[in-house]
Amino acid sequence: METVAPRSRRTRPAKTPLSREAVVAAGLEILAAEGLAAVTMRRVAEALDTGPASLYVYVANAQELHRALLDAVMGQVSSPEPDPARWREQLLDLMVAALATMDRYPGIARVALADVPTGANALRHADTMLGLLRAGGVSEQAAAWGADALSLYLTGTAVEHSIQLERDWSEERLEAYYEEIRRTFADLPAETHPHIAALVPFLTQGDGDERFRFGVEVLLNGLLHTPAPTVAPWR
Repeated sequence: METVAPRSRRTRPAKTPLSREAVVAAGLEILAAEGLAAVTMRRVAEALDTGPASLYVYVANAQELHRALLDAVMGQVSSPEPDPARWREQLLDLMVAALATMDRYPGIARVALADVPTGANALRHADTMLGLLRAGGVSEQAAAWGADALSLYLTGTAVEHSIQLERDWSEERLEAYYEEIRRTFADLPAETHPHIAALVPFLTQGDGDERFRFGVEVLLNGLLHTPAPTVAPWR
């Protein structure tokens, strides 16, 4: 008579060993699928098949978890070695790549707006941006403030994209919304809104990528041609 080996009582795969890396990885999966609002300590604990209290060994609270997620996201953005001959192209590519990466993790840019990012990857990204500006001949003070302005433009654009994604509109609904905006502009009387009326054909031109790249170029041109500010040392 054939002997049948007893079945294991284990009915599901072994748990992923808990670690800070595992907590961040689980948070990233939730973030990419559902956005920042869904990344709570309880939700991450459920994904790791444990209780929320177990996570506090690795992250102090949800705010620290979100900061860790931001740094993990920034770690996916490559940092070029500054080349004075190509610094503008490099900086534009860096901004576009960073925006595309943030867009894959809806809402993560809100973390960068709420706190100054100080994780290892965020600092590497900031150092690269400063290095590219200095390679282009931007003065030290202008580079310092300019990097801040570029970062705000990047994160602000990413937040706008995440808000649009949260609406979960169909292509038809989105096109109807933009058509409504176009009609609103076109119907404005030139007597009361002369400049909008004159620029209607231009206000609605261009896709998001074209507009973002143009904004970066505007900021770079301004940095190169705006006199460096004189400020008191920070204490």
